[in-house]
Amino acid sequence: MSQPPASPPPEQYPPNEPPPASGYERPTGPAYEPPRGPQPYEPPPGPPPFYPPPPGPPADGTAGEPSKTIAILALVFGGAALLFGLIPVAGIFLGGAFALAGIVLGVVGIFKSHRLMSIIGIGLAVLGLIVTVIVTVAVGKAAEDIIEDWPTDYGTEGESGSESESDDGTGHGDLPKDQVVDGTDPNAPLPAGSEIATGNWTVVISEVVPDATEEVMAENEFNTPPPEGSQFFMFRVEATYQGEASSFAWSDLLFGVFIEDSVHSGACGVIPDDLFNAPEVFAGGTATGNFCVIVPSAGVESAAIGVEDFWASGQRYFVAAS
Repeated sequence: MSQPPASPPPEQYPPNEPPPASGYERPTGPAYEPPRGPQPYEPPPGPPPFYPPPPGPPADGTAGEPSKTIAILALVFGGAALLFGLIPVAGIFLGGAFALAGIVLGVVGIFKSHRLMSIIGIGLAVLGLIVTVIVTVAVGKAAEDIIEDWPTDYGTEGESGSESESDDGTGHGDLPKDQVVDGTDPNAPLPAGSEIATGNWTVVISEVVPDATEEVMAENEFNTPPPEGSQFFMFRVEATYQGEASSFAWSDLLFGVFIEDSVHSGACGVIPDDLFNAPEVFAGGTATGNFCVIVPSAGVESAAIGVEDFWASGQRYFVAAS
């Protein structure tokens, strides 16, 4: 019995690949081979990463404005210069230092800080300098008027009927008849040792030492010798207080030595038994102590000592030194 003809072998396909549909021709070329083995997991794409937006302008609208610290400091130092400038003596140091600091900070602040505030700070500092100079000059002038040489153009009218006047046209000693002889004219002083009543004080001057340079220099090693051609003129003061309440003789009384049309009042330094150390006294109390003045050596033999109660606006009197 004959065998049927053998059928052709079935066409071979890759595993897991379905046969092509009827009428489909398999493309030629290299066969597709799917990846073999486990494949790495790739997560599905997500949303893009979040980036914060750039910072915007501040809510108060100060974007781009420079710091006001330097300008504020300029204002503070300028104001301090103006205030301290009103203080005599100390203002020239404190007020001047604050003014310079305010000007420097103001100039820097014009370029690096608030312009208007810096300009105001400079203005205050400059004004403080001006006030400092004015106050210092005014106080210095006032102090100079008190301690510098007293004026010597005194009145020459005496009281009519004075015992010192005579019918021969002469007055006190060899002085003219119209010369003042009540002690208010330094050219006609009261006799040495006379009691002087001025303001709230009654003063007696005694124990005059025209050249007390050695005594004063020996009192304190730090004393400065008098200038060339000058010497220390020292005398003793006994001052009795006649006013109300109490007071100090050294603070109320002004002394000076009249020599050749000038009154000298420069202090000598530390002196023995200084009137400055006398205690406070009440009505009827007496303060005693020495007072010393730097005077020129020339003409000291004709010196007259002047005294007045400054605070009570007492009359100034002169008494002969010898």
